[in-house]
Amino acid sequence: MGAGWTLMHEYDLIADWYAHQRVDRTGVPEVLALAASIRRGAMVLDVGCGNGTPLTRTLLAEGHRVVGLDSSSQMLSRLHRNLPQVPAVRGAVQSSPFREACFDAAIAWGVLFHLPQPQQIAAIASLSRVLKAGAPFLFTSGDEVDGGRDDFVGIMNGVTFHYYSFTAHRYGEILTEHGFTLLETHADAGQNFYYLARRNG
Repeated sequence: MGAGWTLMHEYDLIADWYAHQRVDRTGVPEVLALAASIRRGAMVLDVGCGNGTPLTRTLLAEGHRVVGLDSSSQMLSRLHRNLPQVPAVRGAVQSSPFREACFDAAIAWGVLFHLPQPQQIAAIASLSRVLKAGAPFLFTSGDEVDGGRDDFVGIMNGVTFHYYSFTAHRYGEILTEHGFTLLETHADAGQNFYYLARRNG
């Protein structure tokens, strides 16, 4: 893992709680749409795969192969118990440890907004490197910057989490700068904000 990269040790502290709380289908419709847009059996990188529920399971159920990437050892230990057939790596998305152009798609649900802005850019650049031409990339993040501030603080099960965002317009620019075309943005009922991009050929 790259020196200086933000790693999510906070999720180690809430892994058990999160496993019991994350039982809804948030993000599943979006991941199903991505899964339907690529050939069956495609290789998908699940960034911030966590314990594998529900999004890794969704990709597998749709007939795709999945590789997980997460910086939380506790989350990965639960992934290995839940889905032992899924290979997963502990690492930072900012320095993705995979070879160039090896994935047909990538998702990053609830990941990028934990990274300070420069590291979000590094993450997008890293994912651009490992995705094939034409590969879709679905991620969640914020869609605005409040009064010029890009950082927010929240509490989850007593643990402090930091959140960072660009505006939706700036995300579009960053994606373009790193070889993507931004195809769509939308928010779900819970105000999770989704970005769907495609790696240019």
